[in-house]
Amino acid sequence: MNEFPRVRRFLGVAAVIAVGAVFLIASLPDGTKLLAARENWSWLAGPGEASAALKAALPPAGTLLRWVGYAVAAYVVALVLLSWRHRRAGLAGWGLGVLVASTFALHGVAWFTVVVRFLGRMVAAVLGFLFLVLGWVVKLLHTYLIKPLIGLFGPLLGVWAWIGVLVVVVAVLWVAYEARARWARRSARPLVLVALVMGVVWLISETPAWFWRAAASIGGAVLGWLFAAFVCSMVGKLFLDQIRSGAHAGSGRRGVVMGAIAVGTTLAVLMLVGNVYGAYALYPSSVSDWVRATLLSDAPKLDATVSTVVIGLCVVGVLRNLGVMRPEPSLAEFRPSLLFTIIGVVAAGGVAALDKDTSD
Repeated sequence: MNEFPRVRRFLGVAAVIAVGAVFLIASLPDGTKLLAARENWSWLAGPGEASAALKAALPPAGTLLRWVGYAVAAYVVALVLLSWRHRRAGLAGWGLGVLVASTFALHGVAWFTVVVRFLGRMVAAVLGFLFLVLGWVVKLLHTYLIKPLIGLFGPLLGVWAWIGVLVVVVAVLWVAYEARARWARRSARPLVLVALVMGVVWLISETPAWFWRAAASIGGAVLGWLFAAFVCSMVGKLFLDQIRSGAHAGSGRRGVVMGAIAVGTTLAVLMLVGNVYGAYALYPSSVSDWVRATLLSDAPKLDATVSTVVIGLCVVGVLRNLGVMRPEPSLAEFRPSLLFTIIGVVAAGGVAALDKDTSD
């Protein structure tokens, strides 16, 4: 009996990963074709061709953007009608406020990034000076303390002389600690840690190169598959969460906020990857130049299609509450929506960068 929940959980995770993989293949037709050309990846040739055919079959980008505009207008009207029907002006206020904030959230992030980058350079300069001084001190210790000690044990232990040095350092610190020397109490642990780190570094340097090549090959393959599964999972969760947000849109204040976030973030991603409505003019110049070179797509047709679908679902979700207001989603349902929104925007930017790179 206890195995069935685990099986359902496993199947649920697998389904989410599959949804994310399908979405990524549809978003990256050129990248899928390039991957299919590699050894052992020929099975992606069919999905790559289907993805390219889907992209070609979609209406022109200009038509899709008009549909997005109509969908946004319908969403705003639905919010106003919902607020008027239930005599709750706050619903429209929350919905429109969160819609504007989430739509231009990436612009705020861009300006915040510029400020943080400036402050980071200042901190890096200070830390660089401190590390320079620390490196000078470590060099003196190695030249006038560690190296002579290793030389004493060299004739006896050969390449393992560092073990003798470690034993001497530990013995001296232990004796001083037992003698209740104040300096030993303060410096015993840091010095032992430094000695251990130096020993580990030396041991790593003496390990045969073939071992590290084999470990890197196996570890890289495992990490690559795990990372791919993680990305597909996050993209799948974002897509399913947007559908869930559309179902809850209009169900009380939390539902209105969830729907507004879904609409705003899909518009934000569309402006990010397509410079829709001249959005790049509101970015800092350095950020604008970067997104033009990295993310800008000449025809973000799939992104516009996804935006139209998501906004349409939110419109339907709001209109469902015109007759009877459904119970608003719980905090347990609301918090994951915010988390997946943040992760999803980052994932969408990465997908856009891959799409432009492989298309070029």
